[in-house]
Amino acid sequence: MHGVIVCPRCGRAKGVRASQKTTSCQCGFVIPVHASRLKARVENVKDLPEAVRTVAAAGRLEAPRRKKPSRDVTTRVAEIAAKAGDRRHRILAAAESLTAELVLFTAEDFDRVLRVLNLPEVQSCLDILRRENLLAEPRPGYFRVVSG
Repeated sequence: MHGVIVCPRCGRAKGVRASQKTTSCQCGFVIPVHASRLKARVENVKDLPEAVRTVAAAGRLEAPRRKKPSRDVTTRVAEIAAKAGDRRHRILAAAESLTAELVLFTAEDFDRVLRVLNLPEVQSCLDILRRENLLAEPRPGYFRVVSG
């Protein structure tokens, strides 16, 4: 038995044997083949090209649209931190995200993010994290969140 599978990365339709475990797309993505993901099934390999054309013509070739990440680190970090709960969690989420993005961040980096979040007191926010032993200062003026 054969079938048609659609690449989740680029959206191309491809004919495969239903018994194989994986297949490679032209875009380089390795697609796991599961019987439940087959868009069409055929018994004869001669019918496979027509099945691929049918799936492609049915409009299933469109790859899912992904939102491009913002190029600005401050915006990305602020978007993540804004989803956190109360003030303390927003501060911690901002610091954790800056650590993930930049490894070491400065008070100026933290201040830019806090201003977007309407939390302009950067020193008091840093003090909150220091009191809870969540912030390390490996070099003077550079901070990172310590894993708990």
